[in-house]
Amino acid sequence: MSALGHRPRPRPFVLLPVLAVGLVSFLAACVPAPPRPPAPVGPAEREMVFPVAGRTSYSDTFGAPRSGGRTHQGQDLMAARHTPLVAAADGTVTSLTWSNSGLSGNSLTITDADGWRYVYIHLNNDAPGTDDGSNVYERAFADGIAKGQKVKAGEVVGYVGDSGNAESTSPHLHFELRRPDGTVVNAYSSLRAARTLVRTDAERIADSPIGTLDGVDGGAGTVSVDGWALDAHDDDPVKVSVYVAGNPVATATASVDRPDVDAAFGRGAEHGFHVSDVPAAPGTTVCVVAHSLGGGGSTRIGCGVAP
Repeated sequence: MSALGHRPRPRPFVLLPVLAVGLVSFLAACVPAPPRPPAPVGPAEREMVFPVAGRTSYSDTFGAPRSGGRTHQGQDLMAARHTPLVAAADGTVTSLTWSNSGLSGNSLTITDADGWRYVYIHLNNDAPGTDDGSNVYERAFADGIAKGQKVKAGEVVGYVGDSGNAESTSPHLHFELRRPDGTVVNAYSSLRAARTLVRTDAERIADSPIGTLDGVDGGAGTVSVDGWALDAHDDDPVKVSVYVAGNPVATATASVDRPDVDAAFGRGAEHGFHVSDVPAAPGTTVCVVAHSLGGGGSTRIGCGVAP
């Protein structure tokens, strides 16, 4: 005890500030960090429609290393096999490859009025539910899609697959964007800015030719097909393609005189077709597709069975 008979007053124990600091540190550690902002994306090189009409995932892989010392010239848009692909712009199919071989496999290029090119690579080559590589044309490309065919933005032109050197990967579309001089540019910013558009059935029907397959005749391994076809908007004769077992084997122009068609529609008589010597084994399905002159959709006007 002190000389005055009193105990010394104890010093206060500072607890609350320490607890407060510790609590703040604990809460800060438990609160998740704010999400990282997405990587900066430059301005779109080209306004366009997104080329895959379905669920898609992708990241910027332009310039990534590839086998043989190559670098990646496009963007890989991952999607389920058989997902429809649509035209990124109004234009013309200026190249088309139907092949299981090579790096690209099944592919096509659409060129717009300004000369920009939209390149589609690794289109489907498998039967539904398989990875058989059977490569039937109608499973890779939409009806009527061929070199020289006009298309409209949002029109279905083909289907996602893994042809070419993509057989060891998941199905996807390798998409490239090229300037009129052929120079490839990174399509990533244009894809990020692209609008979604798939032409409706009503829009497709409004632009598709009409016609009839009158008959499939012949035998002994060859057939002839007859019928008529009219473009939706233009009175010029349309092109028709004969598909056998899903593959185009012959083309012709529907310019045969058909007075009955003129009498029914009043659009001239030269809209009939006759295609002979078409190779088709007995029992094989034979179909005729009429091509739209201005794009927007073609029509499978009828099918028959080879006798």
